[in-house]
Amino acid sequence: MHTRKGWKHTDDMKRLRIIMVSVAAAAIVFIAAAGVVIWMMLQGNLQSGQGTVQSNPAQTSGAVLPVYDDSFNLVLVNKNRQLKSDFSVQLTEFRGVQIEERILPALEKMLEDAKRDGCLINITGGYVDKETQQSQYEQEVQRLMDSGGYTRIRAQEDAKATVQPGDYSELQTGMAVQLASAENPDVDFGTTKEFRWLEKNSIRYGFIQRYPLSKTTATGHIASNTQFRYVGTEHATKMRSLGMCLEEYDTYVRNR
Repeated sequence: MHTRKGWKHTDDMKRLRIIMVSVAAAAIVFIAAAGVVIWMMLQGNLQSGQGTVQSNPAQTSGAVLPVYDDSFNLVLVNKNRQLKSDFSVQLTEFRGVQIEERILPALEKMLEDAKRDGCLINITGGYVDKETQQSQYEQEVQRLMDSGGYTRIRAQEDAKATVQPGDYSELQTGMAVQLASAENPDVDFGTTKEFRWLEKNSIRYGFIQRYPLSKTTATGHIASNTQFRYVGTEHATKMRSLGMCLEEYDTYVRNR
C-alpha cells in the first residue's frame, strides 16, 4: 500500500519522464527541420548552376568560375581542321574587344588577379569574323608573292603558318585572345613580367599559351607569346602536366 510520500515520488517520476520525452521530441523535430532547410539550400545551389556548369566549378582566389562541356572547351581549329558549321559563337565585348561571352568570367578574373600581383595586361585582339579572316589571309598571300620568289600556291601554303583562311582560324571561335603588357606595349611580350605571370598562372583560369615555340611542328603555326586560348581549368592543367599543345592533347583525348 502506497503512502502519501510514495504516491508523490511516483508522480514526480511520471512528470520527469513526460518532460524528458517532450524535450527529446522537440530535439528530433528541430534536427529534422534543420535537415530539411539544409537540403533545400543545397538543392537551390545545384539548380542555380544548371545549364552551364557540367562539373565542380573551378575556384580561383575565392572566385567560382563556370565549367563547360568538352564540346566547347576542346574546339580545335587550325589550317588543317575546319571550324564546324554548327559552332555558334556567343559574342560579348570586353575592354573594347569582342570575345566569346562564356570565357569572360575566367578572363576577367585572370586579369584582375594579375593586376593585384602588379602585372597590368591589355587585350589587343579577340574574335575575328570569317570575312575579315579571309581578307587578312589573302593580304598575307599577296605580301609573300610581292616579296619575290613565291608562286601563288607556295604563298597560299606558307601564309597559313601566320594567318589562316576563313573557317580555318580559331579566332572565329572567340575563345582566343591576344594579350600585351600595358606598361611596355612595344616590348616583346615574351620578355615581360606580365608574360611570366601568365606562363605560371594562366592554367588556373583555364587558359593556355596557344602557340609555344617548342610546338610549331605540332601546331603548324609560328610561335606566338601573345595568343592565349581558353580550354577550361581541368584541361589546361592536364596539358601543362603532359607538356602538350592543343593539337597533341586533342589526339591524346581521342585515343584514350
